[in-house]
Amino acid sequence: MDVCDAVTPLTPAEQAFVAEINRSWTREDVLARLKRDLQTAVEIELATIPIYLYTYYSLVRNAESGETISDAQLYANKAGGILMSVAVEEMLHMSLSANILWSMGVMPQLYGKAPAAYPTPLPYHNPRGPMGPDGRTAVLIPLAKLSFEQLWHFLQIEYPEQWDASPQDRHWDTIGQFYSYIRCLLNTQFLADSDFQRGAMASAIQPYNYSPNNVDTVYPSGGFDPWKPAPPATASWAGTMQGAAAAAVYPDADDSHAGRSPLIAIRSIRDAATAIDTICDQGEGKPIPKIGPSPYDDPSKEEESHYVKFLGLQAQFADYAGTTEQRPSQPPPPTDVIQPAVTSKELLHAKLLVDMPESPVAASYPEHYVDIANFCSACFQYMLVMTETIYLVPPAQQKLFFNEGLHRSMIWVLDKYIRTIRQIPIPEGAYAGKCMGPTFENVSLGDRLHAFQGLTAYGNKAIAAANALIHRHDPRRVVEHPGHLQRPGRATARAAKVEKADDELVSVLQNVIYYVGVTICKTGTDNAPMHLPDVGPYWAAAQQR
Repeated sequence: MDVCDAVTPLTPAEQAFVAEINRSWTREDVLARLKRDLQTAVEIELATIPIYLYTYYSLVRNAESGETISDAQLYANKAGGILMSVAVEEMLHMSLSANILWSMGVMPQLYGKAPAAYPTPLPYHNPRGPMGPDGRTAVLIPLAKLSFEQLWHFLQIEYPEQWDASPQDRHWDTIGQFYSYIRCLLNTQFLADSDFQRGAMASAIQPYNYSPNNVDTVYPSGGFDPWKPAPPATASWAGTMQGAAAAAVYPDADDSHAGRSPLIAIRSIRDAATAIDTICDQGEGKPIPKIGPSPYDDPSKEEESHYVKFLGLQAQFADYAGTTEQRPSQPPPPTDVIQPAVTSKELLHAKLLVDMPESPVAASYPEHYVDIANFCSACFQYMLVMTETIYLVPPAQQKLFFNEGLHRSMIWVLDKYIRTIRQIPIPEGAYAGKCMGPTFENVSLGDRLHAFQGLTAYGNKAIAAANALIHRHDPRRVVEHPGHLQRPGRATARAAKVEKADDELVSVLQNVIYYVGVTICKTGTDNAPMHLPDVGPYWAAAQQR
């Protein structure tokens, strides 16, 4: 059932604040505050993305096949699908905030705007919030593998706004209060639709660039036969085991948005208010007047809010029983708690969870590992530069740029690179005994005009570092031409004189070099470029306007 949300009416607290603004502010005050808060909104949403992605990549979702899938693997798959579903919607929220800002004639700033270090507060969050896993109220979110404690941190991020809470854009307790402040600014007497027509609507991030689900958000509801074809809509299967299509769960619903589509280009006050509603409803739940947020983010009740999604995952952990976590009156805790309950130790033992360090920094990795980690951060930063560049790409070319740039960087580079480096054990130093994880640091690529050259420099250092480690273990397998490597496969045992562990590590390091090549220098058999696009020409053209 595809029923879109209606724009939420102002609460009494919001109405009172709008009246105060109309009485004591000026048009210039409102415009300046709105632009500042929209940039903050971009940074709030951006801050959550590395956090959710880090936990997502700590999970191993393909250790068991569909026919023999265990309860633990089912949980890992569900947790992974839900985490990615939330990360996808956070990217949507960042894009919506950026589109509003663009419509006001301001280029959104993403490059270098992710958190400077972890654990991190969210921008302008009240430093004391809902109780966390240690019984304290400090809101400092780490990069960490999946655990009961990490999910508790996620609940701190997505904590629902209470009915009639006061709008706050500084020292806010919930993200809903922050967006409530923006909603109030949008409803003042000082703004006109023309204020949201200063950036070309055709140059905004367009609706066709967003899909609520992808292969990483989907998870199975139970055991399934992976070889059984998807049936026609009218067919039924007599077999005892369902096919993959029947078992697939899509956590993001089609009607989980306000307005005509989830991602919209902005041209009016109502468009801006609609975008803000989508952000709030997906995170905290669709509001119920005079009560509070519902557990769902859409009228058809097909998708749970981010808060309830995380609460449902947390409830499966053994630590959940008897927890003293402070919750709002809505939504209630889940009742479908699985038995036996999950523990991180069991997930690690089953090799469904990678033991990555908490809040790692590249400088604390051993020699050579540093450059491998820094290239991952450089890819993340270049992805942010490419997101900004979308606004400079001619509208007719935006879809191609998005597919060749953003999709390739997220799906074929960053995703595969992180899955590769998490196979590298750390032999010494602060993280000895763990496996590598991404650091998502604000490494500098230089100015945007030369960002691809900066990315290439990080890539060349990563290649050199991987080759240095390969040379340490098996000098015959050093890679000289990463741009022409064949697609990597599974590691296999080599000559008897080379230990299996070393052989597997060398294969992983070769894969590191391969994905660097995909990013900066990979070409096809016809010598056509297959690497990420150089955004420099777009920024050069913008400077000449």
